[in-house]
Amino acid sequence: MDSSEPRYSLQEMLDIRSVAIVGVSQKMGYYWAHSMLQWDHGLNVWLVSRSGGEVLGKTILKDISEIPETIDYAIIAVPKRYVAEVLKQVSEKGAKGVTIFTSGFSELGIPEGVQSEQHLKELVMGSKTRVLGPNCMGLCYPRLGFAFMPTAKRGIGNIGFMSQSGAVAITTYTTGVESGLGFSKIFSFGNSIDVTPTEIMQFYVNDDETEVIGGYIEGTKEGKEFFDAMKDLASRKPMVILKGGRSNEGSRAASSHTGALAGSREIWEAAFRQANVPIVRTLEEMVATLSVFSLCPPPRSPNVGIIAISGGTSVIYTDLCIEHGLAVPQTSDETISKLDDLIRDVGTGLKNPIDLAADYYDDATMRKVIALVGAEKNFDSIILEADVHNLYQVATIMNAQDVLGSYWDAMADTAKKVMTEYNKPVVVAIPEVAYPEARVTAWKSFVKRNVPVTRNINEAIIALARVSEYYIKRDKRTK
Repeated sequence: MDSSEPRYSLQEMLDIRSVAIVGVSQKMGYYWAHSMLQWDHGLNVWLVSRSGGEVLGKTILKDISEIPETIDYAIIAVPKRYVAEVLKQVSEKGAKGVTIFTSGFSELGIPEGVQSEQHLKELVMGSKTRVLGPNCMGLCYPRLGFAFMPTAKRGIGNIGFMSQSGAVAITTYTTGVESGLGFSKIFSFGNSIDVTPTEIMQFYVNDDETEVIGGYIEGTKEGKEFFDAMKDLASRKPMVILKGGRSNEGSRAASSHTGALAGSREIWEAAFRQANVPIVRTLEEMVATLSVFSLCPPPRSPNVGIIAISGGTSVIYTDLCIEHGLAVPQTSDETISKLDDLIRDVGTGLKNPIDLAADYYDDATMRKVIALVGAEKNFDSIILEADVHNLYQVATIMNAQDVLGSYWDAMADTAKKVMTEYNKPVVVAIPEVAYPEARVTAWKSFVKRNVPVTRNINEAIIALARVSEYYIKRDKRTK
């Protein structure tokens, strides 16, 4: 594999027309074949396994040498003892990029695993071929039809994601697509003997298909290079990080997962603050925050208007907003006057939050309220509670379940109109209380119209707070 030529860039690695999957296995239900053949695309996909056979209408070749063309990319899923030899073969076959799915290297924390990984690294560095892994899922490139999970919707969009964990990458993609998000390129890099998170961030800076970036990081050996790349990227495009290994116990788990040294929580959090990179604590918060960044215009201030059904929940939501750094200013007298003409129910609150009580159940009233609150000069973003459980209960006793879909469509249409006309984020929360089928109906209405939707009010507030803080800091730093 010796080569004196310059190594391929990530951009060159992504110029893919043919893919070889080496180690196609019935034991895994032909996982990689199902992943790479599920979407319509023009890629030539070659399946290789010593056992031969056929799957999904494609012949499984018994050796790499049987592939009748050069290959651009290879997925290596063979037992560990064969990885080095297969890596040599696919490199000689022309592969510009490789995913090493196989695990059992430095993440084991034993000398034999470390030595095997070092040997792989020496092989890689002596070639032009670029490698993701080992111990990773590698590349997902929806526009190209390149996937690392089967039975997944194809979500093409402006979000890039990089992850030390393959499972986190799969979960984030799957959850995101169900929430109406689209992804540009996802890199799962595992033990990162070659392609590192620093290089991935540098790539995203100039990638026209990527406007927002999320990342799951357990640790890094790159130190200053990592921080500089993160700071540069975040100064140009929003980036959201979930840091694994914050606790001592989590750090120990990270070491056994990818061999990463998680490092001090305080140091990492200080680095994220300096780089203006919002931190989230769960994958659900990650997807919610990416949703607001990807689908919404930037908020002009932390001032949020809240539309809800209950005075009690409105108090809770207000407290959460303040605790997370958002402001809940009072509605202007002008808007209150207009709302007062619409609202029939005694006991509703219009000063913000706007709690509508029984008037919430009238779709015509709701549309007008959302429009008025969206136009309110004191609010630069809107949180809208889609109270599925209450609405479903009332619709049931009135034998009117069949109108629920049109109700949520009307609410989603108006929310989207506010985003477009007033250039303000509108974030919808559908509380996970009960009636999952009714929740799905509402969820789909908002997803269809590219309105960000979250599973609860806390996620909506955290996402909006992170986004608002990012833009405020970035604007201050560029003045």
